[in-house]
Amino acid sequence: MKTLRQDAGFSLVEVMVAMLIFAFVSAAGVAILISFNSGERAMASADDFIADIQTTKSMLRADLSQAVERPMRDVDGGSLPVFMGGMPAPRLSTGGEGRAEPFLRLVRGGHLAALVSDDAPAVQRVEYVFTDGKLVRRAFARPDATPETPVTEQVLLANVEAVRVRFRNDAVWSVDWQGKAGERGSMPSLMELECDIMGRGTLRLTMQVGASA
Repeated sequence: MKTLRQDAGFSLVEVMVAMLIFAFVSAAGVAILISFNSGERAMASADDFIADIQTTKSMLRADLSQAVERPMRDVDGGSLPVFMGGMPAPRLSTGGEGRAEPFLRLVRGGHLAALVSDDAPAVQRVEYVFTDGKLVRRAFARPDATPETPVTEQVLLANVEAVRVRFRNDAVWSVDWQGKAGERGSMPSLMELECDIMGRGTLRLTMQVGASA
């Protein structure tokens, strides 16, 4: 009869070594998977941020390039500048309508609603607001807004820490602009917008104003 060999099978030490190697391989696989998922999330976040930047540039360029010297009225019937720009003082950060005060207000042509409705005006009032860490575009259905005038708000950028604007006329830059109807140079030739974005640095956009843009 054949006798069994004394060293048949795996010893306890061999089993423990095999399990240790398997644990190392599994841990490495989990680390790679986590790194891959983190990379995908980072790329998706970067793509979203780039898309937001492009949207902001497109909207601002379209609004400024089609700015017109059309007077506006507030909810009380008072006159407003044809082009208003500048950061509001902290005590004026909220307007009388319960909305944040804009740092840019203008009337622009090319209102798309006029293409589909005879009742819609060809021009519209547009405002840009910095509130609660967001850069917001506010579009009114009509230039002379009342409390009942439909308003559309679009968040362009989030996680904004600070906003700065300035305006150029000829070779002079100013941080405040109040253009009056009928006056020469009621609108600036250039506008510069800076946004400090958390973890992203500073976004700087310089745009031409008016039909020459």
